[in-house]
Amino acid sequence: MNKEILENRERIDAADEQIFDLLLERLDAVTAIGHIKKLEGLPVLDQERENAIYAKIDARFSSAEASFLKSIYQSIITESKKVEEL
Repeated sequence: MNKEILENRERIDAADEQIFDLLLERLDAVTAIGHIKKLEGLPVLDQERENAIYAKIDARFSSAEASFLKSIYQSIITESKKVEEL
């Protein structure tokens, strides 16, 4: 296989390991927030928070990068809300 492809796949593998760890850290925080929301009778949906996340992405990244990241974050937020509902 092409050496450049292998080197870039190694970069992807290293990035994936970091992403896995960060997503699990995020999951811990989401679980804690879900517990607090239940105790306080707060709704899972916080549209202002979601909008702020997307606005932060738009402000920081190019249009193409923002589109890529927002697509991923839609899934992350959807799954996070499912965890908060547990």
